[in-house]
Amino acid sequence: MLAEISPCWRPLFATAVYTGLRKGELIGLRKKDVDLKRRLLTVERSYERDTTKGGHSDVIPIAAELEPYLRAALRASSSQLLFPRSDGSMHREDIHLEDKLRRALGRAGLVEGYLHVCRQCMAKGTPHEERHDDDELRRCPHEGCGGKLWPKRIPRHIRFHDLRHTTATLLLTAGVPPFAVQRILRHSDPKITTEVYGHVVPGFLRDAIDQLKLGDPAPFVTPLLPAAENAVEVPEVGPQHAHDSESLEWRALLDSNQWPSASETDALSI
Repeated sequence: MLAEISPCWRPLFATAVYTGLRKGELIGLRKKDVDLKRRLLTVERSYERDTTKGGHSDVIPIAAELEPYLRAALRASSSQLLFPRSDGSMHREDIHLEDKLRRALGRAGLVEGYLHVCRQCMAKGTPHEERHDDDELRRCPHEGCGGKLWPKRIPRHIRFHDLRHTTATLLLTAGVPPFAVQRILRHSDPKITTEVYGHVVPGFLRDAIDQLKLGDPAPFVTPLLPAAENAVEVPEVGPQHAHDSESLEWRALLDSNQWPSASETDALSI
């Protein structure tokens, strides 16, 4: 998607993906909020408001791969804003970044599918169209036509805010602990992170638990019960058998977890 975004917009979209910032927080970023030396980004306003949705400022880390995009934005900006309009002013709140996002997703092939349309039938007033998952060449099935069906991308109905969910999903699937994801996304409660992205956590947790390696388990003897046809009834060892040598022999076997084999049971007198 980033590769298909116009270069002038690419730093803003890259920052959205690598930080999970909301649209207003991105538009409200100032140059002074970027500390590339310490790789820290201060988030303290949304658009022109001196506060964020959470009502407080936060400092989040800057991903190493995001640095080039931020450097490009710092060089290109002609005002104190990090992502200003061409005249240096702030973008309006009703800016349609979703349109740019959907077009980029379409060019990247990340679509709901393709609508294949026959232009020849359309020109004749008898339109024909088919929906498919790919853009492979197809021909019109109408008799006497056989014209080429032209694929048209069906864009995903995605919001710009959904990039924030993309950030969380990518972090969790990369094995980042939910607590760290909560801090990066600045969720007020860790439960928000685990509940919203609960569908991602199980797979990541399975990979995490597999990291617990304690080496080979200590050897032990697994009791093997005699076969049913050779089963031996083990007498209860009570006071009346306390001095019975045969009962003591069975008690020793039970205490050691070493059951006799079927052939060995014949040698024991019960």
